[in-house]
Amino acid sequence: MRKITVELEDFLYLFFEKVGKAAGKPTETVIAEMLFRIAGEASLRALDAKKRKE
Repeated sequence: MRKITVELEDFLYLFFEKVGKAAGKPTETVIAEMLFRIAGEASLRALDAKKRKE
């Protein structure tokens, strides 16, 4: 697994920090899970768009 550095606005970090506290997870884990979910949703939309073209 690779590590990356991401810069976020303070208000976004605070939001994910609050979500993490509520879920009992570190802020970094919440952000990583959010990025993974967005990537999955984008992939599904791309596959759907491809099917619609065919």
